[in-house]
Amino acid sequence: MSRHVSGFARALAALASGGVQLVVVGVGGINFYARTPAQAYATLDLDALLAPTVANLRRALRILSELGYAFEAGGEPFLDLDDETILRRVIERGANVSAIHSEAGQIDLLTSISGFDYAGLAEDAAPFDVSGTPVRVGRLEKLLESKAASGRPKDRAFLTAFEANRSEDET
Repeated sequence: MSRHVSGFARALAALASGGVQLVVVGVGGINFYARTPAQAYATLDLDALLAPTVANLRRALRILSELGYAFEAGGEPFLDLDDETILRRVIERGANVSAIHSEAGQIDLLTSISGFDYAGLAEDAAPFDVSGTPVRVGRLEKLLESKAASGRPKDRAFLTAFEANRSEDET
């Protein structure tokens, strides 16, 4: 019997086994810590914070391209997968590139997040098994701190819901 592997799991395993230095962050990262399905949160994408080097970003783009992903940056098609100058600018500006697959979903390749740099999240990231491949996920406390540091209304709303859910679990 074959086992279904989600598009996110397939992509994360390919990135990690392909040598891409990344830490899963955001709600997708927080979901790795859910002990039951009721503790997981619906999200339409997965956020991966990349080590901020041109070679690492290029490697991630190539691997996802081979899996059939297309790319956008700032709402526009991103086609310069090998242009070192453009990739360097993405990193320098702390910009993000969205990898979009019609069936597998969207993975946002982040070069910066609120509250932490890559090294600060990678230093104690927890390994989780994804389709037989260890994938590093930011520590729950740091992921929550990053959400708080962003100040975005959607992150404040998420934190309120998360704390309410956590309080219910403790009773």
